[in-house]
Amino acid sequence: MEGKVSVRDYPDQRVFTLTINNLTAEDSGQYSCGVKIDGRPESGTWVELSVTDGVSTVGDMAVQRGGSVTIPCFYGDRYKTHVKYLCRGDYRDSCSPIVHSDSPQEGNVSIRDDPDQQVFTVTINNLTTGDSDRYWCGVEISGDSDVGALLYLSVTDGSPGLSVEEQVVTGVEGDSVSVQCRYRNDYSQKIWCKIGGSCASVNSRSLDGRPVLIRNDRVNKVFSVTMRGLERKDTGWYWCADRDHQIPVHITVNQTTTATINTEQATVLTPGSAPGLTPTGANDKEQSSLVQLTLYVGLGLLVLLLIIIIITWKVRDKHKKKMVKNQHPGSTEMTLNPDHEYAAVDRTGIIERAPPDQGGPCLSPDDAGIGSSFPTTQMDEAASVEPGADVTYSSIVLSDPEQVSSRCSSHRPAVTPASDVVYSSVTLKH
Repeated sequence: MEGKVSVRDYPDQRVFTLTINNLTAEDSGQYSCGVKIDGRPESGTWVELSVTDGVSTVGDMAVQRGGSVTIPCFYGDRYKTHVKYLCRGDYRDSCSPIVHSDSPQEGNVSIRDDPDQQVFTVTINNLTTGDSDRYWCGVEISGDSDVGALLYLSVTDGSPGLSVEEQVVTGVEGDSVSVQCRYRNDYSQKIWCKIGGSCASVNSRSLDGRPVLIRNDRVNKVFSVTMRGLERKDTGWYWCADRDHQIPVHITVNQTTTATINTEQATVLTPGSAPGLTPTGANDKEQSSLVQLTLYVGLGLLVLLLIIIIITWKVRDKHKKKMVKNQHPGSTEMTLNPDHEYAAVDRTGIIERAPPDQGGPCLSPDDAGIGSSFPTTQMDEAASVEPGADVTYSSIVLSDPEQVSSRCSSHRPAVTPASDVVYSSVTLKH
């Protein structure tokens, strides 16, 4: 294993880390962490390392009763088209399958395969203490033994040894995301790792060349990780880990673009490629359609209101003209002639008038009664008409009131007749 193993010591933390790269199935076995004391090696904790052929997952997880957990299982490129499954039991060859990728829902367990990311995720909801056991992430191999990776799931009544509030975290390019890993025991080092990559601890400032800030609050027992200056390549699975447990966390980094809607700038999130997860973002297309619909409805109502106003005006104008016509069905427009005799009709009878050129009074609006009628006997008395003589009646509408006023100005001042007054005359037929 020389050449692919590196050791890093942290005296302040009283811990050292061992990293093995390019693992193969032959690297499986037991390892011991040791310290030399007085030149002699002192054996420490033994570690069981299992390297599977093409499938990997987390080792030990602890979850509180009633909660849920998502388990990522990674596989090699050659298994993209194979059926994946989760089974329960101590040994892969004898474990009981719970759910398969070709039948993705069984009770409170679901499975989703993402061949592009080469990972399938298994989610178990409403966990009980009876769900504590060993599980296998497996891949079916036709005509040969299946391949898989072992994990141990512990469901506790109280707070688990290591936990996070959310296993799914979403960020935006250029921004930051934070993950709080809560732990119960403070006797071991806490690390933050990218699955398939390297790990970082409290003293680290970067992870795989990306800036990261890690703080350990021993009072509140919170191990916080902040990833800054996010890039799309930071999308992936990570885990918080201590000596005994790991808890996987998926981080999705969305791309930002700007769009102009109604002269206001809006931020649009383009979904990332989170396996088995549904990213969230603003639906600006739907908002734009709603704005357009509002404008169209408002414009339509305005046009309808204008049409109603025009129709109402037309109807009222037609009704007014009809009323005037009904009041004077036999009226005829005439031009006043000063050589004729005119009589102003009021509601009591006829007052005889002399022609304007003989000094007779001119017509004024007060002399006329619009639409007035009178009996023949009253007319005879007022005009000294012989009984039995034929009488002709006519109504005169003044078309040019100023003409009458000018003809009367030589005799005496007169009030200009109103244009809307109907005058009646009586002429004897000889």
